[in-house]
Amino acid sequence: MSDDRRHETYRRGRERFLEIHDEKALRTVEGLGDLGRHIIEFVYGEMYTKPALTDRDRELGAVVALTSLGRSSQPPQHLRASLKAGLTPDQLREAIMLTATIAGFPPAMNAMSTLKSVLADRDRADAREDEAPDRA
Repeated sequence: MSDDRRHETYRRGRERFLEIHDEKALRTVEGLGDLGRHIIEFVYGEMYTKPALTDRDRELGAVVALTSLGRSSQPPQHLRASLKAGLTPDQLREAIMLTATIAGFPPAMNAMSTLKSVLADRDRADAREDEAPDRA
């Protein structure tokens, strides 16, 4: 890949990453050096810009795959992105339960616990926003 194309793919991937995740997650991925650059270029600059799937579809697939593999560090970010993409907590619970039928109960239990934490964090953040004084 030429330097110009790589730069454009990285720029597009970075922009796409921020549509799905947040600045904190971007800093984490960019902090991985070359690995982070490859993730941003390929995953977000190429795969996440293809039109066949919606963000909702992609994030549902990511949650199911990460649950199946028993991963622990990436699920919180993808669960948050799933909610942002329009999946409901009930849909995520159902997807995790369905994954248990193929991948087993231990990874589904871990994913369900992670979802519970993500939802609690979201509820706390919403409550803080509700309590904040209006600024006009």
